[in-house]
Amino acid sequence: MAQATASVSFSERIKWNDRVKPALIVLVIAAIAYLVGTYMMAPRIAANQPTFLPTAFATLPTGSVFVLNADGSGALLPVRIADTSAARNLGFKGVGEQALDNAFLLYPLARETTARTSYSVEGVRSPIEFAAIDASGTVVSIETSAPGATRVSVAERHQWLISAKAGTLARFGVGVGSTIDPELITRF
Repeated sequence: MAQATASVSFSERIKWNDRVKPALIVLVIAAIAYLVGTYMMAPRIAANQPTFLPTAFATLPTGSVFVLNADGSGALLPVRIADTSAARNLGFKGVGEQALDNAFLLYPLARETTARTSYSVEGVRSPIEFAAIDASGTVVSIETSAPGATRVSVAERHQWLISAKAGTLARFGVGVGSTIDPELITRF
């Protein structure tokens, strides 16, 4: 006598509902968590690092400025050049505190200013100092932003401005009376 065997489906043999389906659900949840971490959290974590350089700052043109100090010594400063109004408004915004240690930003203006001018320091993680340089190339003042300030004002007439983390200009010997040769401002 022939026995009738009931056919067992593949999903019943591998116990789809008991083993495979829960494992696939866990795998999909893990993939979603990975994507959220990669595309949302990682950039935020990177932006909070002390060595972070925002793309807007890193893509600024580079150059150098030779500063002759009052005591006769000189310093060649590697600068990022903020030659557009958008770049001047961003300045050091979002740059990590350690990345600011030896970073200089040069603001070349089309002509010498005649009135008090303010510059944005919003979103900067450390106090910033600005060396105002007149049309003849002499540093006429150094202004320092207060921690948490959004803008700093420069009252003296100036055509160039070099900004850096507070204390950096003094470390390189730049002070009131230092000079630059505008013809020797180099762009790379």
